[in-house]
Amino acid sequence: MVNVVTTGVSVRPAGWIAAGRLRLAAFLVIAAFMIAGPVAEQAFGLRTPLLRSWTMFSGIGLGVIDASFAIRQPDGSLVPLDRFAMLGASHDGKLKRIEDRDELASIIMRLCEAAGQGADIRVSARQGTRDGWRIVHTDTANACAE
Repeated sequence: MVNVVTTGVSVRPAGWIAAGRLRLAAFLVIAAFMIAGPVAEQAFGLRTPLLRSWTMFSGIGLGVIDASFAIRQPDGSLVPLDRFAMLGASHDGKLKRIEDRDELASIIMRLCEAAGQGADIRVSARQGTRDGWRIVHTDTANACAE
C-alpha cells in the first residue's frame, strides 16, 4: 500500500498569477473604455474621435414627424385634440405615423375641414433628424388660417 501526502499547494505554471492579473487588468481597461465614450458625451458634452459615442438606433425614426394638436374653445382655452377621434380613424391606421411635411399638411387640412369654418387649431410638430429634433410647425398661429 502507498501513502500519498499532499501539502495543499497545487502545481501551477510559473507566472500564472501574473497572467491572471494581466487578463483582469486588460478586461477592466477595455470595459472602462467602452463605458467612457457614452458617459463623456452624454454627461459632459464631450465629443472626441478617441472616445466613440454610443447610438442605439441610427436610422429608425429619421424623417418621422411628432405632432400634437390643440383646438381653441369659445372661452379662449386650448384643449388637446385627438386627431384619430376627430377624423374617425383607428389608432393603428395611416394617421398613426406622419412621414413627411406634405402628410402633416394633409392632416391639418382634414382637421380644419372636420372642425368647421372659423376653427382655431394649433399644431406643434417636430421632425427627427440625425442631429436631433427639428421644429416643423409651431403652435403660435392658427393652422387653419395659413
